[in-house]
Amino acid sequence: MTQDTPNSSALAVAAPTVDDATLKALGLAQDDLPRIAEIGRSLEDIRPGNLQVFGRDAAAKTAAFSSQLLDQVRNRDLDASGEKLGEVVRIARTLNLDGLTQRSKVPVIGGLIDKLRASKGELVQKFSDTNRQIEQLLGDVGSQQALMGQRVGEFDRMHEIVREERHALGLHIAAGKQRLGELRAEQQASVGNDDPQVRIRQGELDNAIRLLDKRVGDLVVMQHAADQSLPMIRLIQANAIQLIEKFNTVRDITIPSWKRQFAIQLSLSEQKSAVELSNAIDDATNDLMRRNADLMRQTSVETAKANQRAVIDVATLRHAHDQLIATVEEVRTIHREGMQQRQQAEVELARLREEVQARLAAPTAG
Repeated sequence: MTQDTPNSSALAVAAPTVDDATLKALGLAQDDLPRIAEIGRSLEDIRPGNLQVFGRDAAAKTAAFSSQLLDQVRNRDLDASGEKLGEVVRIARTLNLDGLTQRSKVPVIGGLIDKLRASKGELVQKFSDTNRQIEQLLGDVGSQQALMGQRVGEFDRMHEIVREERHALGLHIAAGKQRLGELRAEQQASVGNDDPQVRIRQGELDNAIRLLDKRVGDLVVMQHAADQSLPMIRLIQANAIQLIEKFNTVRDITIPSWKRQFAIQLSLSEQKSAVELSNAIDDATNDLMRRNADLMRQTSVETAKANQRAVIDVATLRHAHDQLIATVEEVRTIHREGMQQRQQAEVELARLREEVQARLAAPTAG
């Protein structure tokens, strides 16, 4: 440990304490002053190794808890729930009248013909199989949602830990600022003193001030990050609650609605498909005639334009002409600049050569 100068203790006592405005900005109060003083005593040792790790333990608890919670959420909640809900959606999409029998190869209206071929027995069987799979998946997701509900409580614990971290960081920042004031006061008091020991102490103080100032700045950033984390934790917690509520809605409202709508679809599918097939035939006929007429006009106009166009456009010839002239002028400019630079380089090299020779010829003594 370095030795203090005779007046260092007096300077430390005389240095101003943390004011109320600073305490308020750091989330502290007057009751925290004894703890600040206790932390400040750890900074009496101003060796770099001590200053570098100042405040390291303040955020250790949050980091450990966050990593543990993240592993649990990633491994058990999100992946499993996401996969199973995705599977529910995939299976639900199979509740479609298309594709239950051999697909028709008739263009344009083939899909509608497939609908007419689908029998009610096939549709009911398909729905029964799909419904059984969905019920099984929803049961599995329900178990995962129960675990997510436990995670909501763990977010409360994380919020409390981050608040404790923010308070601890504030204490370290306040202690660091107070110690910086003491070191700067001691440094200012020793200005102009030519004593060798004082000069050594000045160097130690300067290095300690730089390190501690940087460390306090890092702690301020960490506290700001903790401030941002608090509402983020609440937002994530609220999102988890909303996801649980959304799942309940899917289970209690959405899935039953799918079943009711499918039953209605069974009754209306034959009528709707017949009407759609009739309209599709008429639409296909009209569309074919329109596209042929449009294609004939487009082809004729483009053929006429291509026949009247010159092999090389005048604008192309003008562009090539302008580029040729610009190229010649730029090359000439580059050659002129190169000649000037070489002339200047010769003068500079001559000056450098003369300077080296003069230096080499100068006597060593004197």
